Amino acid sequence: MAQISDVQQLYEQQPYPVPPTDMSEFVAGKMFPAGSPADFFHLYWPNKTFTDKLEILIAGCGTAQATEFAITNPNASITAVDLSSRSLEHTRMLLDKYQCKNVSLHQMSLEHVTQFDKQFDLIISTGVLHHMPDPCVGLQALRGSLKPDGRLFAMVYGEYGRTGVYMFQEYCRLLGVTWEPGDCELLRQVLKHTPADHPIVPLAKRTHDLLSDAGMADLLLHPQDRAYTVPQLLDWLTECDMCLERWWMQAPYLPQCCALAQTPHAVKLAALSMDKQYAAVELFRGNLHMHTFIASASDSPHTQIDWASDQWHELVPLRMRGVTVRTDNLPQGALATLSQSGHLFPVPAVLLSQQTVPMYQGIDQQLTLGALAKKYPQTRDFFKMLWDFDQVFFRKA
Repeated sequence: MAQISDVQQLYEQQPYPVPPTDMSEFVAGKMFPAGSPADFFHLYWPNKTFTDKLEILIAGCGTAQATEFAITNPNASITAVDLSSRSLEHTRMLLDKYQCKNVSLHQMSLEHVTQFDKQFDLIISTGVLHHMPDPCVGLQALRGSLKPDGRLFAMVYGEYGRTGVYMFQEYCRLLGVTWEPGDCELLRQVLKHTPADHPIVPLAKRTHDLLSDAGMADLLLHPQDRAYTVPQLLDWLTECDMCLERWWMQAPYLPQCCALAQTPHAVKLAALSMDKQYAAVELFRGNLHMHTFIASASDSPHTQIDWASDQWHELVPLRMRGVTVRTDNLPQGALATLSQSGHLFPVPAVLLSQQTVPMYQGIDQQLTLGALAKKYPQTRDFFKMLWDFDQVFFRKA
């Protein structure tokens, strides 16, 4: 088993992501970091009043993530940690360039974050925990650093979608391929000859990592990583006294949001518990190479919506960032389609008809679903569908 020092050595030689120099798209509001509370506060805390004065920990900030959050959440107090001095050096340059004064940087492994004399409203840890020798140690440290109603936004690798990655990692170990620039370039040339039906091909087409040495090293030459199936991830959270609040983008995990909805198994799937539905869809899709999710401590107040009760009457719908509305090249009977740019895996577009467009436009009125339902009887079913497809989220009135 590799050690933390091996992981640190990789990122000292190959800082990741490839260090950017231009953050103007974030300054202009055209781009936003995944999980940013400025855009998704009520996805974390639907029952709380919005505030931008949050304590945020970025556990494994890499070369740019701390700056992205600092720019888009200027009133938050941000603590960022990373193993790599080179990543932190580049982050420091970006923070100075964009005059961000709300970040403190620390070189350390995330398992030591409990040394900070404070707890956090929100912890961001994407692509980090799966590189630890013992991910439970890291997750328990993060849990111990959350406030009682704090939230963790995390991403870990998905096992089935990375089958080809692990085959190529073993290939590179057999040949002694290293993350030195010369070896990365030779490996890039070899990958061009990969058989068309090799399991790595779909992911290689989807990722930009193979274009850079840093990305190549992170993907195929990493000394330490592990991946999770959905059941393994849920068990891991339980073992660390945490629970899943929701998938960041939940549609790829729901049978009603993929081709399974049109199959003879739709009724059987709907009868399963939600955990088993997630697992079944992961097996059906076969391509989920990462899991991005929101989690909380097991004893924290949870915020899942109970659509079977009258709870939904008190919810005010909000448009999810990343939604695109199209009014051209439409299927027959549709007035518009909705798609979500945050979906990394295929999800059908939502069709708006003459009957549903007025309900969708009702979002702008900031009315509760209960108020909308007095005028539109289909309100509950329509907004549950939008929720399932990651088109809306809610705050409690």
